[in-house]
Amino acid sequence: MQRGLNSCYGAGITIDGQFGPNTRTALIAVQKRINVTADGIFGPKTRGAMYWMAFNNDGPLGCRYFRYA
Repeated sequence: MQRGLNSCYGAGITIDGQFGPNTRTALIAVQKRINVTADGIFGPKTRGAMYWMAFNNDGPLGCRYFRYA
């Protein structure tokens, strides 16, 4: 999630695998931007509304929306 926040939303947070205060603050900012409840919880609505970095064999393709079932 931290990579997605940085790559697609320019969060500028440290990628450390920990959901600390900086990650929570960045997530709330993104939630406001994508019009989901800004509660700092990375739940299914947030995950489904966010853009994610896409890759193929040649490298990164940029940020894309992925539909999760």
